[in-house]
Amino acid sequence: MKIPFVDLKANYLSIKDEIDNAISNVVNRTAFIKGKELEQFEKNWAEMCGAGFCAGTSNGTASLELILRSLNIGPGDEVVCPSHTFIATAEAIVNCGAKPVFADCHDGTALIDANEVRKALTGRTKAVIIVDLYGQPADHDAVLEAVADKNITVIQDAAQSHLAEYKKKTVGSYAKVTSFSFYPGKNMGAFGDAGAVVTNDEELFKKIKMLSDHGRITKYEHLISGTNARMDNLQAAILNIKMKHLSEWNEKRRKIVKKYKNALEDRVTFIDEESFVRSVCHLCVVRTPYRKDLIKFLEEHEVSTGIHYPIPLHMQPAFKELGYNAGDLPRSEKISEEVMSLPLFPEMTAEQTDFVIDQVKEYFR
Repeated sequence: MKIPFVDLKANYLSIKDEIDNAISNVVNRTAFIKGKELEQFEKNWAEMCGAGFCAGTSNGTASLELILRSLNIGPGDEVVCPSHTFIATAEAIVNCGAKPVFADCHDGTALIDANEVRKALTGRTKAVIIVDLYGQPADHDAVLEAVADKNITVIQDAAQSHLAEYKKKTVGSYAKVTSFSFYPGKNMGAFGDAGAVVTNDEELFKKIKMLSDHGRITKYEHLISGTNARMDNLQAAILNIKMKHLSEWNEKRRKIVKKYKNALEDRVTFIDEESFVRSVCHLCVVRTPYRKDLIKFLEEHEVSTGIHYPIPLHMQPAFKELGYNAGDLPRSEKISEEVMSLPLFPEMTAEQTDFVIDQVKEYFR
């Protein structure tokens, strides 16, 4: 049996008529940039997140850049972020002219450690970006406490935590400002690139909205110098449909991960989930010192896997000039050597899940 890592085709087919109709409506009206679909998306996503405002953007990286720019972060400033994450988090900092400062993660959850954030702070620190990795929200309150009384903004990168819960609050409702990505493989993925920023700060929202659309509020009046980072209307139409199914898909992911854990927790180590969060299981990540051989074995049996992420950011060639060395962030480095992601998507059948479980068990036998 061939098991894909994700199955975007199966996801599309599950809501094909709704998606096709939404796309057709946009195409027939030739309403590709701005329009009622984007307005509807921004209104509905803000409400689902429990936030006051939402600005649709071209992608998640752009969302982070817009947030940093709206906070006037640039050359000479530092922004602390985790090393164990995708490069986009640090890229956004660099693209704004600021310097990323990497913090180590918790060994169990693989999420940013507030104690390590505290150590990374300097007089030049203007913000901390926390990343909700694998579907689990980072400990926002702990980081907020670490930067207390220092005029430092805590930014939430929720690219992987759509509708996750932190202390019974929905992601997007409690941080000052939150960035989302709707890359196709996310829990709620577009048919291309798309992102969003949500916040309860109206002035911040207005600035981000202007920055994303050439700094304007009317067609030819530009109050500030911005960029082109809007979500297009076609992606908004698609996401409006997917939004209605997201909670159901998240629950299906949770059930599959629970089945994996029950069957395999004596063979591999699962990433810990804090008692005060409710993950949306964007990825099913396990740790094993036998990663290379296990992945090879699964590939030979047509089971696809992933590694998120094999090289910590402080060890990436792109950030060599920052002067980090091996051993500087030991937990991030160790985790990067052991993590692997098992197949996971809402349409995954019991038969497919059982096959993956059987193959992992067979390897360890």
